[in-house]
Amino acid sequence: MLTYENFVSVLLGAIERTGLNIAYTQELLDTHALGRSLSITCLPDGVVDDSGPQEPPLRAVIAFRWSPEFTVFSLRGADSLDGIERYVDERLFAQARGGPSLDVEVVYHLPVNGATQIEPRDLPAIAQALQQLHAMLVDDEDVLRVDGTLSFDPGGAPHVQSLVAVRLWSLDEALYDADLLAITFEELCAELQAMLQVLYNQYGSRSDADQGSADGSPPDRRYLKPPTA
Repeated sequence: MLTYENFVSVLLGAIERTGLNIAYTQELLDTHALGRSLSITCLPDGVVDDSGPQEPPLRAVIAFRWSPEFTVFSLRGADSLDGIERYVDERLFAQARGGPSLDVEVVYHLPVNGATQIEPRDLPAIAQALQQLHAMLVDDEDVLRVDGTLSFDPGGAPHVQSLVAVRLWSLDEALYDADLLAITFEELCAELQAMLQVLYNQYGSRSDADQGSADGSPPDRRYLKPPTA
């Protein structure tokens, strides 16, 4: 099994080759269980993150969690898991003994308070439209899940607080083969780039587009690599 560092390196290589517009990355370490997680926020081509306190309203986030059992498995092999079941969650241990599997999420965040505010009654039609847009890019069986969150004001009126579309990439054999993992991540990045551009054409604000520098050339793109990569 590939190590966490190998895994992240292959992902970053695919991102660079695809030319995704990276806004920022976040890598977290669970100091209690020693699990790790990584999220990479991408913007549509030509859109610049304003570095404000609020995240960009239209964005895609690549995210996964690397459990501590994965670290043990990748460094010492399956036999190293013998005898440690009393220290870890039994569900995680059972999964690791059967062979590691990891889900990488690509979450598309859509603006809900733009020029035309999304109403709760519009959610079913928007979800269907998002799934149809995604179906034009991928095979029919790769279904995009759409999640919406409602909030209620003191008078009880509902408002759409958030709207996201989630695409899951389940990795099994690719966790053992860097070449197969690279192919999978290149497919993920190509799909993400195309889907994000489609969403930008549909829901994006042109005021967010990169206007370039005074001489007409685009500014340098900030690319923040995780410290362990």
